[in-house]
Amino acid sequence: MQTNKETYQALIESYNKGIQEKNPSLIREFLADNSVEILKDDAAYYLEILQLRAGAFSLFGELKEAGEEYRKGYSSCSKNGKWVYGLNWALQFMAEFSFKRGNEKIEEAMSEGVKVLDQAFQDLPEDKYQEFYHLCLTNVKAFMLLTSGKREEALAIFNDCKFTPVPIPEYNDKESLQMLFANFTKGFAVAIELKNLDLLMNLMKVISIDDQVLYSQGNLFRVFYETLVCAFDMRAEFITEFNAMFKIKDALTTLTPEFSKFLGLIGEQDFDKLDEFFQGFDKK
Repeated sequence: MQTNKETYQALIESYNKGIQEKNPSLIREFLADNSVEILKDDAAYYLEILQLRAGAFSLFGELKEAGEEYRKGYSSCSKNGKWVYGLNWALQFMAEFSFKRGNEKIEEAMSEGVKVLDQAFQDLPEDKYQEFYHLCLTNVKAFMLLTSGKREEALAIFNDCKFTPVPIPEYNDKESLQMLFANFTKGFAVAIELKNLDLLMNLMKVISIDDQVLYSQGNLFRVFYETLVCAFDMRAEFITEFNAMFKIKDALTTLTPEFSKFLGLIGEQDFDKLDEFFQGFDKK
């Protein structure tokens, strides 16, 4: 009889083989292997395999099945880990933007993501970073609301955020607040799509490390761009997400036309048009 470790390693090998060979049949074999349930009494192994299974289902566009894999593991999460697991679960639904199956499918996926995030908010741990975790979840939920047509609701949920600047030691610590930086562009997407200056400034305040730039009376786009570039330099996960958004900009054309336009202009490095674009921001 296999030990849990042996079962886990066999499943990992099965998954890796299918992925590395880009072989749908092998990936299906991995998904058909129910030995993952043997690992239930070993949370670390169980949760990792469930998340791999969810990712594999997503490759086939089967997001409901992916969600079910995450659902199985939620009760096995530690108290402090539940919100991150819930966030990853919700983010799984973002895969819909890559499938080009129409806006109705996107709205359906985003609605499922929002439901999961509502639970994650309830499970936030009470520690010194709680407000940053809260902002992280808010950025994702707001983006999901925005892309499912609930624009006013997307803006309103930021009312519960504190927008405290990330302390410099945490900013410099590449291991700290990774989930916040890895999901920050989604918040910017809401501010840019709605051309809301207050939200944009509040979000910049959180990740800016140069108050002189942030509160200068200079051109709004230049202030925003300098804030972005600094975050790009300091936090790899921030630029990774920004690039991921850029890859789905065509899918966002009808859902968030202003943000999609912004991504296009950034891609072209058309600073004159970006200056003009940011002149349209108003306090609301």
